[in-house]
Amino acid sequence: MPSFALIGAARGIGLELARQLSADTENTVIVTVRNSERSTHIKDLQQSRRGNLHIIEADVVDQPAMQLAATEAAKITGGSLDVVVHNAARTEKATMPKGLFDYDTPEKLDAELLASFNVNVLGVVHSVNAFLPLLRKGTTKKIIVISGEAGVQDLVWKMRLGHAAAYGITKAAENMVATKYAALLEEEGFVVASVSPGLVDVSSTST
Repeated sequence: MPSFALIGAARGIGLELARQLSADTENTVIVTVRNSERSTHIKDLQQSRRGNLHIIEADVVDQPAMQLAATEAAKITGGSLDVVVHNAARTEKATMPKGLFDYDTPEKLDAELLASFNVNVLGVVHSVNAFLPLLRKGTTKKIIVISGEAGVQDLVWKMRLGHAAAYGITKAAENMVATKYAALLEEEGFVVASVSPGLVDVSSTST
């Protein structure tokens, strides 16, 4: 049975991936969410499935929590894993439009950059490192990082996108994280890629 871990699947893209993958009863699908009580959409989906969708509570900024999530996942799959999809990201509506000149104080700019870095960059590192031992025992050995156009330098320059500074800067760093893992794991037969899904309307699952 193919096994998947979706990191950040309470709503939006992660939720839809969980829906599509768990529709095949041959797949074992494990999802992580920050708060299981508030993750009503994924819980409703789990109720509609036949036992192949599993929810684990863990926040990507909490490295020990991600290690525990991997331990729980190993119990479900028997110790291996085929695919990890990292979808968790920080996308704050209040700060998304802001450029580097739009913060009231340097401290607020620093705080936003660091908060975004913790989720969008370190979060990927925490997730991949936690689940890597399971992936090494799997057969497919794929790591997919959901990125975004805001982190693509050529596009940002061509369109002169000065806004979404913290998000874009950290998404660019996230792409480099994926590239570093790709270089490190190539000889082990891994495929590692960052994928930009384009503009996606996730408003129907925002609560």
